[in-house]
Amino acid sequence: MLLTDHISDVQLNEYLDNESAARAQIETHLSSCAECAARLTALKTLFAEIESLPELELTQPLSARFLPTPSLSPQLPRWLTLTATLQAALALITVIVAAPFISRLLPVIQMPSLTDLFLLLQSQWTVWLDTLSTFQLPTLPQIPTLEISSLVLALTLAGVSMLWLVGNGLLLRNQMK
Repeated sequence: MLLTDHISDVQLNEYLDNESAARAQIETHLSSCAECAARLTALKTLFAEIESLPELELTQPLSARFLPTPSLSPQLPRWLTLTATLQAALALITVIVAAPFISRLLPVIQMPSLTDLFLLLQSQWTVWLDTLSTFQLPTLPQIPTLEISSLVLALTLAGVSMLWLVGNGLLLRNQMK
């Protein structure tokens, strides 16, 4: 480390902590530079004042501010647990009682096979594509073109722009009051 200018704050802190590899060069510089020596003295004074402060006990732990507060109690209320249990038991009993009646209805319900479903889907898709391929948009009637001079167009555009600016100015002025 070559000290041509002043010692940095980092180097001074390392020197105070006895962690500097260039301790001899820093001491040489401090003996010849009054500004760096004054900064070192100010740092020593600051650290001495900090160490002389009394130890204070915290009234509240700081970690409490950063820990998440539980929004729900860890256990559900007893009445809610009992209600949910009774509802589950009632649903199970209903399924057990209704099972014989539902099993008699199942043979009546005819479910198509997966192959039949795919064939139906394919035929519907083909019909939809055929309909879409023959679809034509209606033709619009021909609108006659207006002969407007560029001067009239420019004046109209300028007038509309001015009205827009004045209207926005009035709206903004009313909002600021």
